[in-house]
This record gives sequence, C-alpha cells and structure tokens, in this order.
Amino acid sequence: MPRSTAQTGPGRFRFWIACGLALLVTCAAYANHFHSEFHFDDAHTILNNAFVRSVRNIPLFFTNAATFSSLPSNQSYRPLVTTTLAIDYWMAGGPDPFVFHLTSFALFVIQCALLLPFYRRVMDLARPDESNRWIALLAAAWYALHPANAETVNYIIARTEILSTLGVIAAFVMFTGGGVGRQYHLYLVPAALGILGKESAAMFAPLLFLYVALFEYGFSLRDLFTTRGLAATLRATWPAFLVCIATVLLAIAMEPTYSPGGTSRWHFLLTEPSVFLYYVLSLFLPIRLSADTQWPLVTSLLDSRLLLGGAFLAAILALAWAASRRRDTRPIAFGILWFFVALIPTAGVVPLAEPMNDHRMFFPFVGLILAVVWACWLTALRLAPRRLRAAAAVAVVLLLAMAYGTWQRNTVWRTEESLWLDATIKSPENGRGLMNYGVIQMGKGNYPVADDYFARALKLTPQYAYLHVNLGVLKAAEGKPREAEHYFREALQDDANNPVSYTYFARWLKSQGRTEEARLLSEQALRLSPADADARTLVTDLEQIRAFETPAADAPRTPEGWLALAASQYRAHRYEDSIRSSERALELRPAYAEAFNDICAAEIALGNFGSAVDACEHALAVDPTSAPARTNLAIAKAKLPK
Repeated sequence: MPRSTAQTGPGRFRFWIACGLALLVTCAAYANHFHSEFHFDDAHTILNNAFVRSVRNIPLFFTNAATFSSLPSNQSYRPLVTTTLAIDYWMAGGPDPFVFHLTSFALFVIQCALLLPFYRRVMDLARPDESNRWIALLAAAWYALHPANAETVNYIIARTEILSTLGVIAAFVMFTGGGVGRQYHLYLVPAALGILGKESAAMFAPLLFLYVALFEYGFSLRDLFTTRGLAATLRATWPAFLVCIATVLLAIAMEPTYSPGGTSRWHFLLTEPSVFLYYVLSLFLPIRLSADTQWPLVTSLLDSRLLLGGAFLAAILALAWAASRRRDTRPIAFGILWFFVALIPTAGVVPLAEPMNDHRMFFPFVGLILAVVWACWLTALRLAPRRLRAAAAVAVVLLLAMAYGTWQRNTVWRTEESLWLDATIKSPENGRGLMNYGVIQMGKGNYPVADDYFARALKLTPQYAYLHVNLGVLKAAEGKPREAEHYFREALQDDANNPVSYTYFARWLKSQGRTEEARLLSEQALRLSPADADARTLVTDLEQIRAFETPAADAPRTPEGWLALAASQYRAHRYEDSIRSSERALELRPAYAEAFNDICAAEIALGNFGSAVDACEHALAVDPTSAPARTNLAIAKAKLPK
C-alpha cells in the first residue's frame, strides 16, 4: 500500500544514506587496486601498441582494427576501448597504470549505479512496493562487491567487458525510463557504443525482446513461443535487432586477422554446461577464482562433467519456464535467461582458446544476481515476514564478506608475480601459467627456478611459441648461444605469423652482432604488425647501426643513432665508448630508459656494479616495465660486495 509522506521522507533519506555507504564500501574494497601492474594481454594492447600512444590516432581506431593490438591474431574491432586507452595514455603521460585503473573503476561505478534504477523498475513491474528500492540496492551492491568482478576491474584490457555491459545497462535504463529516450530510439545509442566496446553487447537485442515479452506484454515463455507472442514482441523490438546486427556485422567486417584460438567446436560446446555450473557456484562461493584457469575440454558424451552440467541446465531452465508464468516471479525468469543469453557469445558460437574465464561472469552476473536476490526476497516474505530485519543484517554481513574477498583478489592482482603464482597454485597443469611465472623469475635473475618452470610448461605445451621465445631469452642470459638460437627458431616454426617470435630473435641476433639477419627479421615483424612498438624501435635501431657502420659525412646524430652506436661498441667490447655514446643519447633525450639500461650493461661488463645499479634504477624510474633493466639490475645487485 502507498505510504504517507511522513514515512516516505525519512525513508528516502535513509535510502540515500545507504546508497552512499554502499559506494564507500565499494571504493574501500577497491582502494588497494589502483597501482596494480599491467598484466597479460595488456602487453600487446597497451604497452607494446604504438597506436595508443597518441590521441591523434583516435579517428584511425574506428577505421582500422589493427590499431587494437600489436598481435595480428588479437586485432579485434573495439575502437571505443582503444579510444579510452589512448586518452588514459595521454593523461598519464605514458603507461602509468594508476590512470588506467582510475578510468576502469569510474566506468564500473557508473555501471553499478545504473543497475539500481534498472533493477528497481524490473521489480516494480513484477510486484510494486516501496521496499523494492532496498532490494534493488542489495542486488546492485552485491554485484559491485562480488570478487569475481575484481578480475574485470583489475585487468585493464578487460575494460571491454565494462564498456559493453555499461552500454547494455544504459540502454535498458533509457528504454525502461520512457520519454524521448524510448520514443526516438535514443536507447540504441549506448547499445551500439557497447558493441564498439565488445561484440557481446549485441545481446541487448534478445534481452530487450525478453524484457518486453515478460513485463510489458505479460507473456510467459509458453506464450512467447507462439506465433502471436513472437510477432507482437518483434514489432516492439525490431529496431534493436536491426542496430545490433548491423553493428556486429561491421565489427566482423573490420576484423580480417582476428583468431579466437579454439580448436573443436563440438568439444567446446560439450564443455560449456559444466562451465555454466561453475559460474553459478562462483556466485555463491567465489573461492577458486584464477587469472588463467585450466579447464580441460569435454570430449565424451559420457563425461561426468557433461552429465552434471546438463542436469543443471535442465533444472535451471525449467525454473525459468515455471517462473515466467506468474507476474511476481518473472524477474527470476528474466534474470536466469539474461545469464544464458549473455553467455551466448562465449558458449560455442565461436570456439575460443579457453572454454572458461573469470571475466566472462561480468555480463551474465547482472541477470543472475537479479534472479537470486528476487527469489530470496519472495521466499523471505512468504516464510519469515517478521524476521526481515534479521535477514537484512545477514545480507549486510554477506556483502562485507564479498568486499573482503574483493580486497584479497586485488592483492593477488597487484603484481605479475603474485598473479601468476596464484594461477600456478590453482592450475598446476596450466602450461601458460607456469611459463609466465617462470618469466617473472627470469626477470629477477633466478635462472634455475625459471628453467624449472619452463621445463614443466614445455611438457604440457610443447608447441607454444611464447614458451620457446622465453627459453631462448633464458639460454641467452645463461650464456648458451647455441641453445638460445635453437629455441628462437623453434618459436618461428610454432607460429610463423606471430611478430613476437621475430622481434625477440632479431633482438638476440643484434646482440650477437648479426645485424643484417636481425634487420630482416625485425622488418618481417613490422610487416606482420605495424602496431608493434618493439618492432618499430628495433628496425630503427638496426637502420641506425647500418648508417653508423657506413656513415655519410652529414649523418644525423639522433638519440636512436647514439644508442645504436653504443650497442655496436658494446658488442666490440668497447664498454667505455659505449657508455659515452649512451650518455650522448641521454643529452638529446634525458628520459631514455634504453640508454640508461645500456649504461648499466656496460658498467656490469666493466665490473662497476654500484654504477650499474644506479643506471638501471634510472631506467626503471623512466620505464617500470623494462624487462632488460630489471634483469640487469638483478645481476648488478647480486654482484655487489656483501
């Protein structure tokens, strides 16, 4: 029943206080994540992507999918994401993770804020009541604080999930709000922008179809499968299908080189029921979250995972079917169906490299949380109407527990070492996780530990190009050139279209004085990926070396030129000359991490380990992501007098 003004006024004030507290708890839960490092795919989409280094490239992002990544196989058409990354790069003056995290978190908070009116409107259509605003707040807060979403917020390139989901929620808020947003189809604008963040936002069209059928026309799922139900709902939602399909087709047309990396579509489909069950269990017990899970494909119809997952699918879909029959339970049906529809793009339409990833829960959880919270609310009203205060207290405790879990996940994501150590513990048979942890140990100078992890990874992934590249780098650092060259060549055989294989091999050849071979490989890397900043730098350096080796009378002395000369002098064991040339490069470009690193390497060769430490620390101050500087710093510190 309607409440009096006297009751509504203070109640509204308490509600907004509760909203403020929910925001504060969310900020507190994520307070330790703003300085987390770049991880995994951030390397080729941000750190090594030459295009995000200038906001002048923003128009190009919308016409060329190659600007998204320096790896051809990962060049998706997601121009809205690349635009925000370029703006972050510009605001930070370089790859400062704090600014990138700040943007992602702000977008996430906006999305969570929009969930509040969206949930409230859905609930009011099912069972109008003033208390729905509190239930909507509970649902939005649960979503904001859930530890599974911490992966998406911490993993910068997973901003694709935030922008696409934000676009869908904003479109729903505009549509359900009515007015000019709905009258003139303006709600389609955020939906289309969401698709430019990630193609999964195209699921807005079928989700809107379900919303209109269930809540505006009052159809059950049985009614919806009739000709009358389908036709009536399509008449109201066809503009959404038109815009979403057109935008997706544009994205597909713009992705000529994208490769999802999967193998058997049939095995992928057989695996997904067990993956869905894992996602649902993770909503309640998020205790097995991992940055890189090991989820073997189901290859047999008799696999117990398929049978268990299939039984779960049948049960939960039957629940949605039953819940759609009554008006007051339709949010349960809508939330369950949202969960499955949101998973369609990753559930076998295209077989992906991994059947499961934690960040794939981000979009589906919007619906699943709605279904669970509304089901719990109806159950509480029916079974314990006098104990609602106690239920509210339990809900607050659970939310705080979720916030603590998010804080802990942020701690795991803080550094590359903590992230990949966690992944190897939870997925000890994951070759990629083992390799990445080995890379970190190699960067710290722990070569025997790195070798052990690489060997374990090699047994699991014997044809993994990145692993062979890293083995080549390790053997080079250990002073084993013959083995290093063997592994670099193995990487080229594993993936002949991967510019990384060419770049690292070329870098090693350059260090061996084989500059002409290095130049040819680096140019091939640049042909494969014009966005590869490492390949661009290497090509320039090798051209400068060739110019210095056969100098013209008026050859220009650029920072790159002096550094190329320093590298040539280092190979000739002219370490003092190499230091002087690096210093000339620094005179022209004071913030030149590579020049500081070359000084460090030359000082190590001369036995001046204190000076080497100082130079490498300067290099890392300019570029904290410089792996060569980290390696040389570890070597110099290890050789300092005790």
